[in-house]
This record gives sequence, structure tokens and C-alpha cells, in this order.
Amino acid sequence: MRRRDVLVVGGIVAVAVAIPPILRRIPADFEFEPLPGFAGFRRITGGSISGGIDPFFGLDVQGSTNVAPSPERAASPCVALFGPEGWQPDVVPIAIFSDFNCPYCKVLEQRLMERRDAGAPVRLIWHEMPLLGAASLRSAQAVLAARFLDAEEAARAYLSQRFLRPGPAALQTMADALDLPPDAFTEEVSGPRVARALATSMDLGRRLGIPGTPGTMVGRTLVIGAINDADLTKLIEIERSQPQTVCA
Repeated sequence: MRRRDVLVVGGIVAVAVAIPPILRRIPADFEFEPLPGFAGFRRITGGSISGGIDPFFGLDVQGSTNVAPSPERAASPCVALFGPEGWQPDVVPIAIFSDFNCPYCKVLEQRLMERRDAGAPVRLIWHEMPLLGAASLRSAQAVLAARFLDAEEAARAYLSQRFLRPGPAALQTMADALDLPPDAFTEEVSGPRVARALATSMDLGRRLGIPGTPGTMVGRTLVIGAINDADLTKLIEIERSQPQTVCA
């Protein structure tokens, strides 16, 4: 082999080794393995990373991590993951664990929303995992507050294009843009419902073993990190076509 070819091959290998496992593409031929602690659920082999520090260690969520998840959500993985609607026939629920400052999260969410809006048999459920600092936490609290005021998707669109500055003025501006009552919105941001929703998602992410965002539960299959369009389409079809009993 010529020296130039050796350098090229060596560079490719070096890049492949340097890419964290969480960002490596999931293979097209899925290899499923059981998801510990979640009977009937599974994960894709090689989709997660091992070792490293606990991503939740030291995370300050202004006390919300000390709020216990609601008992019914802690007891039922399906309710915790997919909400009270659970898993309806012929519609694949997809739970998205996301951070507003995670670049790939935005790519994945856009792909999923485009599929849903085009009529794909999916239902999207978001779980906030603000692992990337105070700015992520502010956005997570704001979008959850909007959820309780029936404006979640509008809030997601708003926050996906903007940096939410600290302080009440930014919340006032957001409330005005979404036509929400400012006082009610501000109260929800710092209120117990938002704290409990955030605690529930953080606790669930921890129990699932999600080390970072995005983490996506497609039906009964947990995928951590990147998944390309073709594999995403294939996985949705697998989950739709295989009988499910985990949420019966």
C-alpha cells in the first residue's frame, strides 16, 4: 500500500475511533437486547455508552430534582414514558428525551415532526433533560409551563429559535409572543407542576440509563444518540408491525 493510502486509511480509522459511541450510527440490521428494569422493553446493542461520569451528578434544577415523581408514573413505565394515552393500536408512541441546547436533538425532533405532520403513524411525547446547564434548565421550565397552558408545540418552536435569557422580562416577551397570560405563565415556570414534570422525566431518564441527549424510546426500543433517516423509518415500521404487550 502506498504511503498516501496508508495515511488516508489511518485518518479514517482515527476519526472513527475518536467519535464517541453515542454518536456512531446505529447499524441497519438491529440487534436488540433487553432493557434492564423495564420488562418487555429493549435497547439497540451498541447504541449507548459505558463508563464515564454520572451526567446527573451535581445538576442544580433549583430543587426540582428533590421533588418525587408522581406515584402512578413511577409505577407504570408506559404512563411515565407515553402519558395516560399509552400505546394506542397502529400508532407508535415515541418518547423523546431532549435538551434545547443539544444540536442533534433539534435534527432528530425535526425529522420526527416532519413524519408525524406527513401522516406517519406516530405520536410524539417530550421529556425534558436539561443536562447542559442553566440555559437548558430555563428553556425546559418554560416549555413545561407552556404545556400546562396548552401551548407546548408553539413554545418548542419559539425556544428552538431563541436563547431564553434569565429573568422575568424574557418570560414576559415569550408569553406575549405565544399569546399566553404573563402572570399565569410566570407562575407555572416556577410552580410545582413544572417541578414535578421535570423531576419525573429526569428520574425516568436516570432509570433508563440515558447518559445524554437525545435519548429516544421508539415504541419499546430505546435508542441513545444518533440514528439516520433510513434506520429511523425501519425502526418505526418494526415497532408498528410487531405485536406489543408492554402497554396492554
